[in-house]
Amino acid sequence: MDETVAEFFKRTILKIPMTEMMTILKAWGFLSENQLQTVNFRQRKESLVQDLVLLCEKKRASLNDAAILDIVYTQFHRHQKVWDVFRMSREPGEDIDLFDMEQFKRSFKKILQRALKNFN
Repeated sequence: MDETVAEFFKRTILKIPMTEMMTILKAWGFLSENQLQTVNFRQRKESLVQDLVLLCEKKRASLNDAAILDIVYTQFHRHQKVWDVFRMSREPGEDIDLFDMEQFKRSFKKILQRALKNFN
């Protein structure tokens, strides 16, 4: 697993409250019940994160697996997430553009910059 994927796992796991850790990890389903039982959930969170990332590395976790964990976390905390949705298609036979591409690019860039700023 490369460094970027490991960092994504770390950041996602750090967001999960300790009281929900086991529930979210079980819902994710990537790590088996036996693997989860080998982890000491009573240790400091930083150590726990390292142990979980090592388990993910052993199972050759991908960025897709990390993204699924983030989605599971988001589903548990959907009330805290702000979603931005863009419609980028038109009905068959429509000649009129549904959106201004330049406006979309500016808006998308601002949202992405804000998200990356909050990610650091």
